[in-house]
Amino acid sequence: MKRVRGFTLIELMITLLLAAIILSLGVPGFRDIVLNNRAATQSNELVTALNLARSEAVKRGARVSMCPSTDQASCTGGTQWEDGWIVFLDSGGAGAPVVDGAPIRAWRGLAGNATLTGPANVRFQPLGDVMAAGGFQHRMPNCGEDQGRDVAVNMAGRALVTRVDCL
Repeated sequence: MKRVRGFTLIELMITLLLAAIILSLGVPGFRDIVLNNRAATQSNELVTALNLARSEAVKRGARVSMCPSTDQASCTGGTQWEDGWIVFLDSGGAGAPVVDGAPIRAWRGLAGNATLTGPANVRFQPLGDVMAAGGFQHRMPNCGEDQGRDVAVNMAGRALVTRVDCL
C-alpha cells in the first residue's frame, strides 16, 4: 500500500484563506503601532535637544538657545520645526538669538511628513531656566486618536511630553 504525503488542494486553499483573514485584521493595528512609535521617537528627539540645550547652558554658564533651522547652521525664523533645528551658544541680548560660530548640535528634519510647530526659539539662561515658557505640537499625517504629542517647556526649563488626540 502506497502512502500519500502532502496537502490536498482544499486544505491549501483553507490555509491561505485563514492567513488572509488574519493578515487583514492585523495590518491596521500594525499601522497604528508604527505611527505611535514614530511619534514617540520624534518627540523624544525634541526633548533630547531641549535637555542638551539646558545642560549646556548650565555647564557653560552662558545663554544657550534652540531654534528651527533648515540648513543646520543658522536660524531660519518662524515656528515650523519639522525641517530641523539647532542648539547653539547665544550671544544675543534681549532680542533675537545670535549664533556664535558653529552650532553645538544640529538635528535634521523629521521623517514621514510629520509637522512640528512651536515658538520661534527657546532660550535657556545660565541657571537652566527659560526666558519664556512655551510648547510644541507634533502631529503625524493621518494620525488618529491619542497619536499626537504636545511637548511643554516650563519656566524651570523642563520638558513634559503629553499624548493628545490629533482630531
